[in-house]
Amino acid sequence: MINASAKVFGLFELDLMGTVMYSKVDSNYSSGNLPQSLIGLNFFDEVAPFGNGEELRRRFRYFAKGSDSADKFTFTCQSDENSLEVKVMLTQINEREYNNGEKLIIVDIRKVH
Repeated sequence: MINASAKVFGLFELDLMGTVMYSKVDSNYSSGNLPQSLIGLNFFDEVAPFGNGEELRRRFRYFAKGSDSADKFTFTCQSDENSLEVKVMLTQINEREYNNGEKLIIVDIRKVH
């Protein structure tokens, strides 16, 4: 598990279970505690295990079940040490070439300036 204080910002492609299929972490804003590859890890449990991560997972699931193609919101990531406000953008795609047309969610997390 990645340290909850590791600030994870960047672009993540997740399947509906939250498994990271692709990631591009912004090294300018993320801690150096990240493994070289996040592919195959569960985003909510292993990559960004915030104290209030279940709330973020609920919003992800609600979006994934809906018909909207995009959504954005601010979210306060809580860890033992502190809290941090981030901007979360979600986009739904259907991967036709790979994964048998599986629906994927692009999650873009940015620090609120």
